[in-house]
Amino acid sequence: MAHGDYSNGDSFSTLHPDIIQTQILTRLDGPTLTSTASTSSYIHTLCTEQKLWQELSTAAWPSVNDPRVVKAISSFPSGYRSFFADSYPFSEHTWPSEKDDPPTTGLISAVDLYYRGELIYSKVQEMETESGKGGWFLSTPFRVDLIDPKESVETRIRYPGGDYEAWVRDMEESMKLNWILIDPVKKRAANISSRDAVSAKRNWLTGDLEIRFSTVVTGKRAAEVAMVLSCGSAETWKEVDEEVGGEVHVREVRLGIEDIEGKCLKGRESVVILQGLLEGKRSRKDGCGEQGRGKGKYEEYVEMKTEWRKKKERREKFQDTIFMIFGFSLFVLLWSFILLR
Repeated sequence: MAHGDYSNGDSFSTLHPDIIQTQILTRLDGPTLTSTASTSSYIHTLCTEQKLWQELSTAAWPSVNDPRVVKAISSFPSGYRSFFADSYPFSEHTWPSEKDDPPTTGLISAVDLYYRGELIYSKVQEMETESGKGGWFLSTPFRVDLIDPKESVETRIRYPGGDYEAWVRDMEESMKLNWILIDPVKKRAANISSRDAVSAKRNWLTGDLEIRFSTVVTGKRAAEVAMVLSCGSAETWKEVDEEVGGEVHVREVRLGIEDIEGKCLKGRESVVILQGLLEGKRSRKDGCGEQGRGKGKYEEYVEMKTEWRKKKERREKFQDTIFMIFGFSLFVLLWSFILLR
């Protein structure tokens, strides 16, 4: 690469470009690399190399090495740099215009699950959002399952036995999930996960531990984009023995969208919400600089749901009282008419 006339007398211009790219820029994270690129036109040119952003992307999200994702990213305006800029920050949901159509082709989910910084599960799955045969997708409850019901994912996680509640808290703190949604047609991507878990509790029906990751949507309609991870025992034992402990498998990783009543939204409504996350503004802070953000919003949403239920109960109680008064009044009026004839 020719040196030419590099602006501002930048001291970096005295170094060979290969040294800067291989020994300096490769040590920077995404936000720092972006800031560094604004220091001079020379550094900006070096910082826009695709290989740098590809390495950053694959290090952060190993699932993007999948050929389907690589192909999709290749069509982005600035390749991996555009993809990273879309996926690294949190996305602020924006309700699409009524005139906007939801994506008509398959969205791609690139998912990476970590336990204490170690990758334990990674998968890419295409999600068909077209109406298909008879429009079944748009008219049925929206749900994406990554693991077959008959399968489970082995992990190195073990429940040591003893204090089950302490283990649940540890699992909530130790699990990290990235769920990147990619729209190959509109050339956009978004990490729709809260990254950190927002809750962890035992499903008393199955005995599994369910760890929840969440993105809350507000505005025209409150809803929750929920990613639920279900951890259970190995096939050799049915549920976690709270005294003995045992090996833990990942049984389920699913995506769904629920309204404030807890009802699963249908495909058409869900795709519109996902489109709003893909096209929404990105937060100024990076994804790692807002730890606890998802949980805070989730707790506010839970309070909102609780208040909504209370109002609904009061409204239904008031309606029941009105109907009882009306019924009693009608009963008295009827008997008065009969007795006074």
